[in-house]
Amino acid sequence: MESLLIEPFEAEFMRSGAAAAMLVGLLCGVVGCFVLVRGMALMSDSLAHGVIPGIAAAILLTGGTVAAASQPEVLAGGLAGGLATAGATRLVHRSGRFREDTATAVVFVFMLALGVVLVSMLDSFSAGLTSFLFGDVLGIDPGQLPLTAGLTAALLAATALLYRPFMLISFDRRRAAALGVDVGRMELALTLFVAVAIVVGFRVVGALLVLGLLLAPPAAAALVTSRMPAMMAVSAGIAAASGPLGLLISWHLEVAAGATIVLVAVAAFLLLLLAQAVPRRA
Repeated sequence: MESLLIEPFEAEFMRSGAAAAMLVGLLCGVVGCFVLVRGMALMSDSLAHGVIPGIAAAILLTGGTVAAASQPEVLAGGLAGGLATAGATRLVHRSGRFREDTATAVVFVFMLALGVVLVSMLDSFSAGLTSFLFGDVLGIDPGQLPLTAGLTAALLAATALLYRPFMLISFDRRRAAALGVDVGRMELALTLFVAVAIVVGFRVVGALLVLGLLLAPPAAAALVTSRMPAMMAVSAGIAAASGPLGLLISWHLEVAAGATIVLVAVAAFLLLLLAQAVPRRA
């Protein structure tokens, strides 16, 4: 039994992947709580697809390849794409002719299509597209971990500092404004935080699945507690544990690693939901 748990992590790529997945889990688990309480699921999904053309453009401009892309390139391009997505969505919505969900969906589809076109211009189109959409957790370079850890620590620290205004704008924008909170800036900051979390998680689970780490662990935590600090702690714990556990399952079953990590996170939510439903039926 011990060999089943330890042997897979004797490989360096498994250890690097597990470390990166745990860092991403901590970050997404905390930031995802605000995504949940603010109802930002559709916007977050749009941001996740918006990073694709940004990253692809950055790689094209630097003359690199998907496999050789440095983390700063990925971060800068992804953030640019995510912020462009958020800005375009706001412009369409503020035209006054479309609801926010319609504006988000239109920009979402445009950015996804643009991303696929740009990725098709890179070398190894099929491999590159698969990496963009589903991540490449087992291909993470150990040298990338310090930057991932630094970004995670910085964003968690900033979230702690901005906790009160984030809470206020999440539950009552008018009260937040009355208390002197710059609602516009705080909303922009929260959008930026979500975009950074998505870009950091991009290499682990890809654009199509990163929303799972932003939503499933917080939703599971919300079934356990209604207090935001406790929710963040439980969510971060579930998301961080999903990384190594998902890699372990994928190793033994020989299935996709990134998707398995997200499945573990969603399974935690479903098990807690089922556990709460059983007593009520009784």
